[in-house]
Formats: sequence, C-alpha cells, structure tokens
Amino acid sequence: MGFAMGMVLTLLGMSIFTILFSDQTIWGSLQILYIEKKLGSLISLGALLNLPMFFVFIKQLRYHRAFGLLSFLLLLVLIIASLKMN
Repeated sequence: MGFAMGMVLTLLGMSIFTILFSDQTIWGSLQILYIEKKLGSLISLGALLNLPMFFVFIKQLRYHRAFGLLSFLLLLVLIIASLKMN
C-alpha cells in the first residue's frame, strides 16, 4: 500500500509542478526535461510529497506502509541515478 501511495504522490507532485511552472503539456515538458537531462530533478521535486506521508504513517504506527513508501523512494533513487549517468 505504501509503495502505491508513493508512486501516486510522486506522479501527482510532478504533474502539479509541471502545470504550475511550464507552458508545455505535461508530456512535452517531460520530453524536454529528459533531453536536457533534468528529469531527475523533477522526479526529486515530485517525491517531496512523500515526506509528510511517511511521518503520518509512522505516527499512526503503520510501519508496513512506511516501509513500502521508503522502498519506493529507494527505487526512485536508483532511477534518478541512472538518469544522471546517461
């Protein structure tokens, strides 16, 4: 459940950031950022929404969800690192 929540929150954060600060469509912005090698930065900004959710899970003693969220964030680290190396 936490893994899915992390994915949804990250995509939501990326979409909101793109809508607010770009004149292009979301897909066009993603393509431009990939070409300019800045897509990892957008993913990092989108993942910031996961931070308060992690603390909510910990406070509610839902450790399995917090672990799933943390697992998704570790996957994002690997994705961002691979984008930076290309």
